[in-house]
Amino acid sequence: MNGLQEPWLAGLIVFFAGMLLVAEFLVKARGLAGVSGVALLCLYAWTQSPSFHSWSLGLLLVGLALMILDGKLIQDGTIAGIGMLMMLVGLVLPTGDFLTGSLVGILWILGLLAGFLSLKVLPRREVWDRIVLKDSLTREQGYRSVNAKFLELIGREGETLTDLRPSGTISVDGERFSCTSGGAWVKKGTPVRVVSVDGTRILVEPLPEDHAG
Repeated sequence: MNGLQEPWLAGLIVFFAGMLLVAEFLVKARGLAGVSGVALLCLYAWTQSPSFHSWSLGLLLVGLALMILDGKLIQDGTIAGIGMLMMLVGLVLPTGDFLTGSLVGILWILGLLAGFLSLKVLPRREVWDRIVLKDSLTREQGYRSVNAKFLELIGREGETLTDLRPSGTISVDGERFSCTSGGAWVKKGTPVRVVSVDGTRILVEPLPEDHAG
């Protein structure tokens, strides 16, 4: 048991416990990651006995319960974050010395972060698939961005609804668009053609006076 109380070994136990607990909430681990994480926490508590008082165990249990509550029901991460912080306090204070406490605290945080690596090797839980929008919204699916709509205006003709000084408003097939003439002053009611589109900036030019439709 004295060997298990070595700072580096206590830190490793906490590291893997945090990593497995986070993995349990993120991926389909069939409960194995969660059981293993809890088992490592129990091992850590045993290594710190008798300095591991009942209040320390209480912080761990309440923190773990908050993580489970968030992961299974609330799923916004706030309650889980509070639970992780409570568990950090419950893990660090019983160590009784600065070196072990610092090492345990750092490795607990690193373990929690390492748990997210499980997403790269195991299938994520279905709840995260529902929360995270993975499919892009494409034109083939019926979605159109504002920029794509503006790009379709290039080469089309319309009429100025206001004076362009050099910015103003035009009408193209009954739709109103803000535009710029690029520096030229264009009077209201002038036929114009869309020359280019840069993001949402529409550049137009007046049509020749003898232009027919």
